[in-house]
Amino acid sequence: MNDEPSLFYEFGPFRVNVAERVLEKNDELVSLTPKVFETLLVLVEHSGHVLAKDDLISRLWPDTFVEESSLTQNISLLRRALDEAPGAPKYIETIPKRGYRFVADVRRLSIDTHETTTQESISTQLMIAAQIEEEVSDAPAPAAIAQRSASVLTRYRLIAATVVGLILIVGIAAAYVTYRKRATANRIAPASIAILPFKTIGNAEKTDVLGLGMADALIIRLSHLNQTTVLPTSSVSRYTNRDKGAVEIGKDLGVEAVLDGTVQREGDQVRITAQLIRLADGKSIWTANVKQDYRDLFALQDAISEQLAASLIPKLSAHETDHPDNRSPANQEAYEAYLTGLYFWNQRSKESLQKSAEYFELATKKDPNYAQAYALLGDVYFLSYADGYDLVPPNDALVKANAAINKALQLNENIAAAHVTKAGLMRMDPEGADREYRRALELNPNQGIGHMRYAQFLFNQRKLEEAVAHARRAVELDPISPVAHISYGFMLSMSRDNEGAAAQYTKALELQPDQVVARYNIANVYAQKHMFKEAMAEFDRIGEKDRILSTLGRAYVYANSKKRDAMRQELSKLDKESPGRIGPLNVVALYGLAGDKETAFDLLDKIDPVPFVLARLKFDPDLDPLRGEPRFGDYLSRHHIDKL
Repeated sequence: MNDEPSLFYEFGPFRVNVAERVLEKNDELVSLTPKVFETLLVLVEHSGHVLAKDDLISRLWPDTFVEESSLTQNISLLRRALDEAPGAPKYIETIPKRGYRFVADVRRLSIDTHETTTQESISTQLMIAAQIEEEVSDAPAPAAIAQRSASVLTRYRLIAATVVGLILIVGIAAAYVTYRKRATANRIAPASIAILPFKTIGNAEKTDVLGLGMADALIIRLSHLNQTTVLPTSSVSRYTNRDKGAVEIGKDLGVEAVLDGTVQREGDQVRITAQLIRLADGKSIWTANVKQDYRDLFALQDAISEQLAASLIPKLSAHETDHPDNRSPANQEAYEAYLTGLYFWNQRSKESLQKSAEYFELATKKDPNYAQAYALLGDVYFLSYADGYDLVPPNDALVKANAAINKALQLNENIAAAHVTKAGLMRMDPEGADREYRRALELNPNQGIGHMRYAQFLFNQRKLEEAVAHARRAVELDPISPVAHISYGFMLSMSRDNEGAAAQYTKALELQPDQVVARYNIANVYAQKHMFKEAMAEFDRIGEKDRILSTLGRAYVYANSKKRDAMRQELSKLDKESPGRIGPLNVVALYGLAGDKETAFDLLDKIDPVPFVLARLKFDPDLDPLRGEPRFGDYLSRHHIDKL
């Protein structure tokens, strides 16, 4: 029995439950990592006071050395959890060069949740209160003290009424807290799940990717659950050959539960074990142990996913139980080729994509009706074209991508990945592309790649607020993807949230220390803040891996510091070393920042107003010096653009 009162902090629509270490908004749980919750708690406990950065770091990471960027990341994540708009802090104020202050009005509540406050004890207290009133009202009162007695009687009645009211309030509060605790403890479905690649046991040669295949099949089956977010395969595929425990991986991914399992093949038999582990206490809340004929592996996957779905959501809707996009291939060889292709497709390098294309081709030859294999084959060739992997000549890549995607959708219209790739291929039809992205996310709202590519599309359509939302969702679904963090950071920078953008780039570097683009973008933020020494150091560091980006970065520093001659020297180097590699709009921005607007507009006049150019002209802070100038409006008018 716990006699200690429960402590709560309330501000706006939010409530911090200190005992259960959760944040609620209008009685709904807000997902926070433990460290972000600790950051919130420290700020709220010192509401109205400035907390120095060093003090916050020492409180949050005692006896551990961490860089300031870790605190910046926590603050950025917390601001987004509290729905703070960029540049308009409602709760957390940044004090330049000092630290942070929680500025919202905070109410501190202490509620007694003693379990002996039962209905019987409340009734007893009500009887005592009533008896006090009765004894006072029945006592004889001489005429001389009648007036005083009436006053006393009134006062006692008020006291009795107050006691009754307080008892009712305490009883209701205790009942509410008890209800909330029971509701939280008995909640069947975790808010988010990571289905890890099953660990393969034994030395059969073809079981290397079988564990990833089990995870992928379950993810596809469960991705339609409305009440639970299931992380996409791209988020978990890197753990196929893992050296971490399931709980530790779950914490890295920021989910509430992980599904961990093993798959063992012995001849024509397969044994599957699986358990759903709740991270809050490390307890297993669902288990399965099945042995079946290997030739019936697809039926086994369906059985496992149905069991898990039934455990998570007691009553599935018709939409959630109908999944035509997970049709099984005709034979085992096609499936194994697909699994191997999937493994390489998730690695995202030129070499791995080349291998994935070979295996997806093999899968479609073994089973000409294998829609899922055609879908990912089409995406390989789309990536070859869009991201410059050059597996085949660009025009050939487009032809192959379109053919494979059309075949996939002809066989099965309900494959979300195929709609995402088709949207990317519809470069000349924005309305059609938007329709395809929406269809993809309707089929699978938990597809991180879909949200990330849709965010990029929305930015090009100059819908920045929506782009930020989808980029944020991509990070939530794939929190250990450096590319997702970089994409989100770019959207935040276009929203003029430099602090949030820097936090995303820092996270990308934590995940992939040799990520050149993330380091380049962080250096840009330094230059924007006129931290020229720090920016130049980062750009020099980049030069070890990419001289072109390093030179462009140095030019950016000189432009921001108004050193035009030095900037021109760096641009001259770029023209000699790599003509055409640097986007012309970047050069326009450099001349504008350096104050040479005449040259900037001369260069702008030569650029076609493609969607990405128009989006940057509208949002990019680096182009601020040119907005409002007569020639800026002339450029738009010449290209028949009414407004950005």
